[in-house]
Amino acid sequence: MGRLFWKLFAALFLALISTDIIVGNIAEWELNRKLVGYHEALHAASDQVKAQAPTQPSNELIAKTLSHEHLPMVFNLPVWVFVFGILANLVFASLLAWAIAHPIKLLLIHLKSAAEGDLLVRVSPKIKASYDEFSGLGQAFDLMALRLNNMIKSQSNMMHHVSHELRSPLARIQMAVGLAMQNPQKIQSSLQRVELEAVRMERMISELLEIFRFESDIHKLQKVEVDLQALLTGIVGDVLFEKHDAKLRLLMPDEPVILDGQLELLQRAIDNVIRNALKYGPVDGEVTIELQHSQRTGEIILEVQDQGQGVEPQELEQIFKPFVRGRRASQVEGHGIGLAMTKHIVEAHGGFVNATNLSPDGFMIRIHLPIQQETT
Repeated sequence: MGRLFWKLFAALFLALISTDIIVGNIAEWELNRKLVGYHEALHAASDQVKAQAPTQPSNELIAKTLSHEHLPMVFNLPVWVFVFGILANLVFASLLAWAIAHPIKLLLIHLKSAAEGDLLVRVSPKIKASYDEFSGLGQAFDLMALRLNNMIKSQSNMMHHVSHELRSPLARIQMAVGLAMQNPQKIQSSLQRVELEAVRMERMISELLEIFRFESDIHKLQKVEVDLQALLTGIVGDVLFEKHDAKLRLLMPDEPVILDGQLELLQRAIDNVIRNALKYGPVDGEVTIELQHSQRTGEIILEVQDQGQGVEPQELEQIFKPFVRGRRASQVEGHGIGLAMTKHIVEAHGGFVNATNLSPDGFMIRIHLPIQQETT
């Protein structure tokens, strides 16, 4: 038992004893008041009897004259009743003090463990649901520890990836500066190279920060009604404006497809998949984008197919991790962040994404998103 238990026990026990004393004093005062009234009634009855019938026995007439309402409830409590009351106060004070001190002690132990770096501790299973608010406090502590662990893990991974990926552009910047210093005639081309690498670094760091927010569960969605047909039409129009020779085939249902989500994030997720299909597919290949609205399964399915070589079977799950690229895509410029960003965005909207190699040639990314629930 800790100090908190004994402090609570002493306070509760003193409170119960004080209550008993106060109640006892009030009962004694009330009893004395009734006794005084009884004696006054007794004297009045005695005087009345003497005046009306002096020859009759006074005790019998007095008993007949006094009404029952004048009689006080006088009783003597045995000692064991008081002993039992004190023992009951001890038991109740102990139980209540333990019910408060025990969960607080558990929280303190796990807080110390978390402060020492063990963020995988779980306190809520050890605090019974009967504690109500303490049980909720334990669940909040577990959620806090889990999110802190995810944030630290994500931050560590991000720092590792950033330090690794920034070496190449920094090395190219150093080479460009060295060439400019050795040959002043190449200053213009060297500056262009430095600018290009700086833009790439800025884009990569921005995407990494977005991934960090999703992995740390600190990205809050600002949901609105999104028309996926209009969104896809806009993305395809942007891609065709930038690449006039791109071959895109867009297939959509006739009825509107509405989704609750954050518009700019969904746009980025789908744009990443479509641009990846164009990047890794053959130069003259066609990319098919098909939007399906399934009432039976209760979801929206978006399929993006290219005519490329696909990835190795063991890489189908790995390509959705940051900085992981398929072996066949190693010769194409990129950082391997786009599909990881798509995965996080889709999962934040309650869906999932997967990849499939097509036969005999081709590759497909399939995005599943829940259908908007109709309000009644």
